[in-house]
Amino acid sequence: MDKTEKLGQSTIQHGPESNRVYLMHLWPSDFPGIIDKLDTLAKNNGYTKLFVKVPSRYGAAFRMAGYETEALVPGFFNGAEDALFLVKYQDAKRRKPNTDEMKVFQELLLSEVNNEIPGLDDSHILRLLTPEDTKEMVGVFAQVFDSYPFPIFDTEFLKKEMSEETRYFGVFQDGNLVGISSAECNDSLRNAEMTDFAVLPTQRGKKIAIHLLRAMENHLKDNGFKSFYTIARLKSPSMNKTFMNNGYRYTGTLVNNTHIAGQIESMNVWYKTV
Repeated sequence: MDKTEKLGQSTIQHGPESNRVYLMHLWPSDFPGIIDKLDTLAKNNGYTKLFVKVPSRYGAAFRMAGYETEALVPGFFNGAEDALFLVKYQDAKRRKPNTDEMKVFQELLLSEVNNEIPGLDDSHILRLLTPEDTKEMVGVFAQVFDSYPFPIFDTEFLKKEMSEETRYFGVFQDGNLVGISSAECNDSLRNAEMTDFAVLPTQRGKKIAIHLLRAMENHLKDNGFKSFYTIARLKSPSMNKTFMNNGYRYTGTLVNNTHIAGQIESMNVWYKTV
């Protein structure tokens, strides 16, 4: 499992699973020195990718240091400033996406949007999840993912996330949890990452993911959130279609970026503003 820690006052994640350094949150006083520190950390550990998510005002300095833009989220920072997803590769092979996956995704982008979905039947209940649900949540996550970039198989981690800014939603069928999603909320910046979608194989085809997505959006709109985004697996056409059908816009692919479901995969960035 890659670890999350502080570099100065900024938050990073790094480790051998995703074989990268990820600057998750840049603290302004760490700039610009953090650029060299990230390079040093990557070189000392042999990481083949550096990945940063930063306000657009910092983009020029990172580009001068060899970074390039792979995606962005307009209005990420309280609706007033964009977030840039910038990357630097230390291995030329890593910057090449899977051609077959990209072809399938291209066809999806050219397909028609369908935002008409049937309602859930009476045997399904959708609600906000609580710490009492975490044991059952781990069971669902374990059936859907062989690995994950964050410790979602640990009930204590899920409880900690709930106590902070992450809101989990679940769909139950006849009292059993069958689908999960989460909104990783930044209350001060009024944005949220829509993530952690996990639907049991027996429940696929019922559009549970889009029902979860719309429930999260409605909940957050009522609380004044202005921007939603997601980082979806390139090799999951159904998940990308869910966001496309719900009015999200594609802004780029993070190539060979994240260790998930047992391997490093490319991820697509989608966003939606209110």
